[in-house]
Amino acid sequence: MATKVYYREEKNTAYITFYEEEERKPCTLDWDVLADFEACIHKVQEHLDDVRAVVIESASPKSFIVGANIAVLKTQTADNIGEWVLNGHRIFNQLQLLPVPVIAKVAKFALGGGLELAMSCDFIIAGENAQFGQPEASLGVMPGWGGSYRLPMLIGPNRAKEVFMTGRKLDAKTAYDWGLVNRVCAEEELDAVTEEITAQIAANDAGVLAKV
Repeated sequence: MATKVYYREEKNTAYITFYEEEERKPCTLDWDVLADFEACIHKVQEHLDDVRAVVIESASPKSFIVGANIAVLKTQTADNIGEWVLNGHRIFNQLQLLPVPVIAKVAKFALGGGLELAMSCDFIIAGENAQFGQPEASLGVMPGWGGSYRLPMLIGPNRAKEVFMTGRKLDAKTAYDWGLVNRVCAEEELDAVTEEITAQIAANDAGVLAKV
């Protein structure tokens, strides 16, 4: 497992950070990474008295998350792929159901399962160099962790079909224009913009936000 997942709290915000600690490869998802991510979600649930917002981010200079670990994905067969799909769905649904706003802070590539994770958040803040895509068809698989549902809901069915069928990557501006991304800023401003948004969230009534 090259990708690690860390949890920290700052100024009433929980940060869940993906970091490729050893191999310096883009962040990917596998069984262990998803288990660590789920553990971080549980930490948020345990600290709801203090946490007003959650930020999902990557410390990688190369990517947000580029999808499933291909080596692990290749080990999935018709007999065990169902467990893999259901596990991802279960964990991403937990993220979506958190009673505090969740923000995906995306720099560089959010592909496949990485985009599916980002779409499970309440909204996405992107660096101007970010790219988004669902390239699963090139691997002979379907978007299995909610992408086939969430992407059409966000950008419309016809545009989602184009992304799925062509493997096209959307740049940050197009993703914003199509309604996938809420805000685009210079990559060096991502931290400041995200902190501004979490401060605005913290100034509002937590009980009302939990019901949105």
